[in-house]
Amino acid sequence: MNDESLSRRLTLLGVVLIGISLVLMGKLVWFQYQMDPKTKATLEENRENRLFQKVEVQPDRGLIFDRNGHLLATNSFDYQVGISPNMVLDRQQVAAQLAPLVGLPEDQIYHALEPDENGVYSSWVLLASRVDFATGQAIADLDITGIDLDPRPIRVYPQGKLTAQLVGLFAGAEDIKNSRGYYGVEGFYDTLLAGQSKRVTTSTIPLLEESETNTDVRDGISLVLTIDRDLQNLAQEVLNDAIESDQTATGGTILIMNPRNGEILAIANYPQFDPDDAEGSDLDLAKNQAVQDFYEPGSIFKVLTMAVALDLGTHDLSWTYHDPGCMEGRGNIICNWDDRSRGDPDFAQVFIESLNTGTATIFEQIGPTQVYPKLRDFGIGTPTGVDLEGETRGILNQPGDLIWSENQFLTTSFGQGVAVSPIQMLTAVNAIANDGLIMQPHIVKARIDGNEVIEATPSASHRPISEEAAHTARDIMVRVLQENQDIEFDFPGYTIAGKTGTAEIPMPGGYEPFQAGNTIASFVGFLPADDPVVSVLVKLDRPQDYWGSKTAAPVFETLLRRLVVLMEIPPDNLRYTLVAEGGNPFGREY
Repeated sequence: MNDESLSRRLTLLGVVLIGISLVLMGKLVWFQYQMDPKTKATLEENRENRLFQKVEVQPDRGLIFDRNGHLLATNSFDYQVGISPNMVLDRQQVAAQLAPLVGLPEDQIYHALEPDENGVYSSWVLLASRVDFATGQAIADLDITGIDLDPRPIRVYPQGKLTAQLVGLFAGAEDIKNSRGYYGVEGFYDTLLAGQSKRVTTSTIPLLEESETNTDVRDGISLVLTIDRDLQNLAQEVLNDAIESDQTATGGTILIMNPRNGEILAIANYPQFDPDDAEGSDLDLAKNQAVQDFYEPGSIFKVLTMAVALDLGTHDLSWTYHDPGCMEGRGNIICNWDDRSRGDPDFAQVFIESLNTGTATIFEQIGPTQVYPKLRDFGIGTPTGVDLEGETRGILNQPGDLIWSENQFLTTSFGQGVAVSPIQMLTAVNAIANDGLIMQPHIVKARIDGNEVIEATPSASHRPISEEAAHTARDIMVRVLQENQDIEFDFPGYTIAGKTGTAEIPMPGGYEPFQAGNTIASFVGFLPADDPVVSVLVKLDRPQDYWGSKTAAPVFETLLRRLVVLMEIPPDNLRYTLVAEGGNPFGREY
């Protein structure tokens, strides 16, 4: 073949190849532009997924402090521990090093690092689902090739059981984004504490990862509570001692508030809940009994009966009635606590001596149409709106309700047939302490959003009674502690307003037999009576010496002996002297 013939053939071959290339390029262009949109989108998504990945960056949960800056809830993390057996060089040494740290036998770890029967090593083995921070750091310090420490965020409660039931619990899932707050502050303010996560796109190419990632998230807002840790500790110690010393009761609550601004200073419950052992503890104990449980209050409810009558103007200090000791109560007999007659007692004596026949007579004379609206004004039968999760509304049966009766109306006057939570009861009594005005009860004092501190502004809820009625009721409550010799209470130097109560415990068809272990004893009071800065409710469940005057009142006295020191409340004579000289008798901010 000559050169000219070869040249022609090569030229022809080149033309053919170029033609084929043009056809293929045309097909490719046609394929791209005529491609089904769904197919095109899938291909583009696959390309993006190989280069980038979307991750959700979680914010830090807000912290919780007491009013003095003591930490009540913070964040930390545990570790999940895994290992890649195919990267381990010395299985025996690694097993010996990890065994005491992950809590597994050395031989179990050794066998987990061995290949299977086909000589193939596992790519990854879980050694511990969770170890604490210190253990994780100790494992990291071993610098073992193939070890995998995966941080798992957790919530830490530095005060432990002391504040667990009011702070609440953050729990729910291994994956933090599926966890949430439960109970107390953690539950009520869950969204605020949680902050806002952010989905970000990160490069799968290590050199580009940092430049391609924007991980700014909105961290949760931190909260400063009205709680005083020292008062909380005092209340819990006094309650624990009262119940555990002689096993005198099965449970109870001490609630401390400032009636002037509605701040909750302490909530102590028994039994307590341990947040560090949430998995092993009875989670029912995590709820705050002072907010979520209700009970029949007994005779402490009489202070509301007194206030209602005084405010309506249907009764005054000159009113008297004939006390028979026991009276017909529209179907049931209503008796005084000792069944004895007091002759013809006046209005104040009804409450000083806690006469059931007297309060029932007062309600009978006023009538349901006036009584129930006033009780609702005091917040009975409705939530207070306190910023703690799960508040109960209590029970206030009224005309028209299925189980209401005229007899129940009369027994409501002395706290039977009506149910309240401790926070409801003390908030209602705070109206008497605060010149007839109820302040909104609250537990958050301030919010911290970055560098901004937003103080909570105390707000008046409403006025259920007049200032005059409140002062008259207050003065009678002072006389209760001064004149009732059956109350075991003696606290000289301070003028204190208070009332005791003993309530039967309901059961299907009636009430448990009235005997030791079958009552709820309580005390409610505030001081200084003429200028209150603190109010207290003491509740004891099933005390062995069942009268509130013999059990709850002494607990209140024990509490006061240290409370006036911690709160720096001076005795009356010193307080009056300081006021006369233009000074401030209450040095602390309460």
